Amino acid sequence: MRSLIVFCPLGLSNRLQVLISGLALAEASGREFKMLWPLTPACAAPFADLFANDWPVQTVDATAVVDLPYVSGWFDRLPDLLVAPENELIIGHPTWLLRIEQYPEHAKLMDRCRTLFADLQPSVSIQNQIEILKRHFIRPTMIGIHLRRGDLLRERPDMAGNTAQAIAAVDDFLVQAPDAGLLLCTDDGAPDPRSGRPTPREGVRKKFIDRYGKRVMTPIPRSMDRASSIAVQDALFELYVLRACDFFVGTAGSSFSQMVVFDQEKPHLFAAGATPVYGWLEKVARYTGLYALLIKLGQRRLGQSLPFPALLRYVKLTSIRWLTRFPFNL
Repeated sequence: MRSLIVFCPLGLSNRLQVLISGLALAEASGREFKMLWPLTPACAAPFADLFANDWPVQTVDATAVVDLPYVSGWFDRLPDLLVAPENELIIGHPTWLLRIEQYPEHAKLMDRCRTLFADLQPSVSIQNQIEILKRHFIRPTMIGIHLRRGDLLRERPDMAGNTAQAIAAVDDFLVQAPDAGLLLCTDDGAPDPRSGRPTPREGVRKKFIDRYGKRVMTPIPRSMDRASSIAVQDALFELYVLRACDFFVGTAGSSFSQMVVFDQEKPHLFAAGATPVYGWLEKVARYTGLYALLIKLGQRRLGQSLPFPALLRYVKLTSIRWLTRFPFNL
């Protein structure tokens, strides 16, 4: 029997994208499917603590996937898993395994991905929490807001400084729904999964409460350290209550925000804005010509237009690999 084994070492929403797209690909190509669910600092909750579904997902220790083939989301090209000739495919990836822009046949599988996502059921305890909060929505019409911080400050500083843009989007939605309440979810101040150190706290909740007052509802997670199971459970809870809102303002570049509106037609906007330090860095890079140079480098070497922060990481990694080729011990 041909098989497809997938895994994702990153956060909850990244794993959900790998899970449903992997299942759809396995079904379409006649493969037996399994997903390895490693307990990592980015997501330490076992699948069974999150979902009630009896799906072919195996929770494993992080060491179980260390030596398995992994395709980076930025710098490596993902093969077409729909027609791959190998009997056993093992692939790790940070996001969707469907690549519609590269492999047009993949577009036919998106409807199946939507059905699979709809079939996912949170665990009973999380579902109970979701229903309780939905019953206590402060107004009949709600605007959901997700402002991603945490490690996004490192990974995508060109997106994470978006509070002003998000407030402007909320104001626009309030023109359409003047009596709407606001449900604000954010990981402002969460520790970085890579280092474990807290990230700078912006004060996102205070800014929204100062501006919008009592119409703001903002759940406080029991933990924002995704190396703990309860933090990931609370994130799943927030995902589903945000999906229950009528409007949505999310963070550009956030897989979590993407999953809030996946298969939904609600009015939404993804807000983007640079953090102050990154804004200065990009200004200098544009002035010196480094910005245009790296964009051209990415297009030539990687065949795609990548965000400037990702290109900086690519140059850093390439430089380290180049330096390690030379013996410096005399």
